[in-house]
Amino acid sequence: TNGDVFVFLQKRSKTAKRIPDYFGFFGGGLDEEETPEQALTREISEELNYQPQDYFLLKFYEFDRKEAWVFCQKVSDNFANEAEVLEGQYGQWFNQPQALAEKMLIDEDKIVLRDFFEKISN
Repeated sequence: TNGDVFVFLQKRSKTAKRIPDYFGFFGGGLDEEETPEQALTREISEELNYQPQDYFLLKFYEFDRKEAWVFCQKVSDNFANEAEVLEGQYGQWFNQPQALAEKMLIDEDKIVLRDFFEKISN
C-alpha cells in the first residue's frame, strides 16, 4: 500500500497453550505423512478460511524449540474480506517498523520478519 509492505499476523488467544496473547504467524505443525505445502493449505484453511495460492517458500528455519517452513503470498487489498479469522482473537496488518517494534510478538517470528522485509526490499 503506497509503497509500504504489510504482513497479516494473528493475535493469539488469551488461552492458547503456547505463547498466549502474542502476535505471530498463522499456521501450525505438520500432521503425520504431510508435506509442508499440504500443512500450509490445511492450516490456513482452518485458521483463515482461505485457500493460499501463488505462494513461495521464504525459508526453512530450525529454531531451538521448533522447525518452521515459512511461506509467503502477496494478497489483494480486499484480503480482509476474502479471509475470515477462525482461530485466535483477530488478525492485524503490520508494516516493518510496527512489526519489529511490537513487544507482544513471538521472538522467532521477529527473526522471520527481519528476513522477509530484507528479502522484499532487495
